[in-house]
Amino acid sequence: MFVHELGSRMMVNRAIWGIGLALQAALVYAVFGRGVARRFPAFTALIAFYPVRAASLFVLSSRIEQDDYDTTVHVLSMLELALQAWVIVEILQRLVGAAGGWTWRRGMALLVLLAIGIYLTTVTFHLLPMEQPADRVQIAVGFVMMELFGVALKAADSRNLVLIPAGFAAFALFQLVSLAGCAYATAHQNTGAFIAWSYLPACGYLAVVAFWIAGLRGKSASSQS
Repeated sequence: MFVHELGSRMMVNRAIWGIGLALQAALVYAVFGRGVARRFPAFTALIAFYPVRAASLFVLSSRIEQDDYDTTVHVLSMLELALQAWVIVEILQRLVGAAGGWTWRRGMALLVLLAIGIYLTTVTFHLLPMEQPADRVQIAVGFVMMELFGVALKAADSRNLVLIPAGFAAFALFQLVSLAGCAYATAHQNTGAFIAWSYLPACGYLAVVAFWIAGLRGKSASSQS
């Protein structure tokens, strides 16, 4: 029974990995083909990084020692964080530019948004059980993306400037719901529910990638992109 369950999970993992890699490659192709890459280089670098990382780790997993593999994962995680920070700066600069440029008031508003994001991250980790695995930095990035999406709904001057943070915000929401579901399953010692909830971020990311593929437009498809 255990072997059968483990085999089923491996099949699911491989299916998600394969579908995800194909969708991410399609997104990279769409971003370059529609000219989005020229206007959002940070976003393009990040979404191109993900399939390259996935393929690289898959190849290296059976070819290098475990310690070297763990180090590679850590280095790639740091690179991911740097690219995410670049995307946040890129979106923020575009939003501020659409609003008329930097002012003292907008600078203060940015500090308030950052403070709210840090506070929400702290509250989230306070509510999670001690044994619940979660990445504090990624949760903080998620809250910031949600805030940028809220600002973009009011200040964005292009369709893509709304859709890009919308995707990140949706993925952050999937992560938070997954954490809540896993915490509930842990509290009730429900292993099956825990496994099911743990798949939500991966499936949610596939939905976000499909959303970007369908929604992002080139300059010729809209007055402003």
